[in-house]
Amino acid sequence: MTKQMPIDGTEPLTEVVDGDTYIEVLLRRQAAWLGARSGGAVVPKFPPPLEYFVRAADEPYVRLPEPTPAPKRTPKPRQYRSVESLRAELADIEQRMEMVAGRSDTGDRAAANLSPVARSRTAARAGRRRFAAMDRDLETYARLAHRRDALKGRIARAEAREQKERTTT
Repeated sequence: MTKQMPIDGTEPLTEVVDGDTYIEVLLRRQAAWLGARSGGAVVPKFPPPLEYFVRAADEPYVRLPEPTPAPKRTPKPRQYRSVESLRAELADIEQRMEMVAGRSDTGDRAAANLSPVARSRTAARAGRRRFAAMDRDLETYARLAHRRDALKGRIARAEAREQKERTTT
């Protein structure tokens, strides 16, 4: 039994075909459509997608493979950080906060009074640099303070989790 395939893709299907063969039929229909329109002055730059060449009469003749369900993924158990590692990170952050807070303290009191709006051009530039450094330090300190507060919450949850593990075992 030989398969009677449409030669140019314009005839309707007469036998049952699989998915790959049906794609070939659709490609032939697309090529025939392009061939019919390429003789004129305006050549289509992009051909229509293959979905445009699907016919309702083709449906009883096309046999698509049954979809196979994907295997269920087995979740990995969560791995939590220990309280000690969180406390070590908290100590590091607090040390960095102390360093940032003490960084803007200059030993020279005259330098502390520099203003970006000073009359002297040199003093104004130094004042802008000092204010920019203070802004960066403040931004760093605020970011570290936010991280510190988050770590304190994580430490509290980790302590509760470890306490629960100790009582259940």
